[in-house]
Amino acid sequence: MNTIAVVINNKAKNHAEYKPYLDAFEETKIPYKLYVISPKKLALTLQKCISKHKLIFVGGGDGTIRTAAQYCINTSTILGVLPLGTLNHLAKELGLPLNAKDLIESLQKNQTVTIDVGTVNGFIFLNNASVGFYPKFANKRDLYTRTYNKWLSYIPSFIHSLKKHRIISLTIKSKHLNLSLRTSFLMVSNNLYSYEFPMTLKRKSFHASLLGLYFLKHGKIRLLKIIKHLFTSDSQFEIHQSKLPIEVYFNNNKEITISLDGDTQKVKGPLLFKTLPHSLTFLSISS
Repeated sequence: MNTIAVVINNKAKNHAEYKPYLDAFEETKIPYKLYVISPKKLALTLQKCISKHKLIFVGGGDGTIRTAAQYCINTSTILGVLPLGTLNHLAKELGLPLNAKDLIESLQKNQTVTIDVGTVNGFIFLNNASVGFYPKFANKRDLYTRTYNKWLSYIPSFIHSLKKHRIISLTIKSKHLNLSLRTSFLMVSNNLYSYEFPMTLKRKSFHASLLGLYFLKHGKIRLLKIIKHLFTSDSQFEIHQSKLPIEVYFNNNKEITISLDGDTQKVKGPLLFKTLPHSLTFLSISS
């Protein structure tokens, strides 16, 4: 077997838990090259690894995996995930190996899955991209994380964002849509989420070549609106899907902060969302 690359984000919540994976590689005589790096060096390290390795394991959360995927799309590189982040939404949803035993079995059987990738203005997302409330929350969460445990930081970040987020005037355009909104929440997903009571969002497919579009119909997010959405049919949220690109124009903002799989990024408007069908391959539990 060719030498595989193992790239660990040393700021990931559970980054110290990568050793059982290395032990498993050694026990099964799988050669590997280890890179334990800071987030700032992640992009450069990945670019170097892609030129040397056909299979790259990346240890971190959804943001780390998104960064790695940015360089692996539309290549022959297979991406493996070591779920060392806080939530690891993608690994759980996609059914990727979540422990060393399953990972070795998948590696020995060469089990892979190829998925679609969402893109907006040159950036990719594997889960979703959002505007309004969530980027505000993500920025505050990252600020609180410098002092508190990441899980604990979610509570004050959510409360602060509920109080301080603002309404954005925007227009959504596609072949079948032309909507003008004053909203505080807009999200576009890589394929379509379905809602499962009480608080679960899941995708049934990662290769339907769809963009999911979700937005609050008007105004700010309020706790009462969230509760009504969860427990009644009187929803303040609207959902669409599209196989075609979606454009979002902002009336007063030349630059907008968006969230990409939980990480924030400033970009110039308008936003152009597209899907890249069957463009990224992961090592998986089942083909």
